[in-house]
Amino acid sequence: YHATHAIVYAQLYTNGICYGLHLFIVPIRDPLTYKTFDGIEAGDIGAKCGWNGLDNGFLILRNYRIPRENLLNKHGDVLPDGTYKTPFKSSNKRFGASLGALS
Repeated sequence: YHATHAIVYAQLYTNGICYGLHLFIVPIRDPLTYKTFDGIEAGDIGAKCGWNGLDNGFLILRNYRIPRENLLNKHGDVLPDGTYKTPFKSSNKRFGASLGALS
């Protein structure tokens, strides 16, 4: 395992309100020892029926707090006081816009 960071869709909570799935860059391992940080479990998914040249695995976050600064905030942001801001009037449109980057 070599990745020290992951891009993760996670529920964004601020001031006790859930604003749905947002993208975060998440540090998952110490870059010197490659040991996963507390609250993170990462591993290989094992042999696949095909595409074995494609490296994939699993990532489990348990009670892992992601700092506000790690939010990829093109479609929504959290101000230092915890206020949520987005240019989209609908959470569905915001989520759709964030998925558009994957296609």
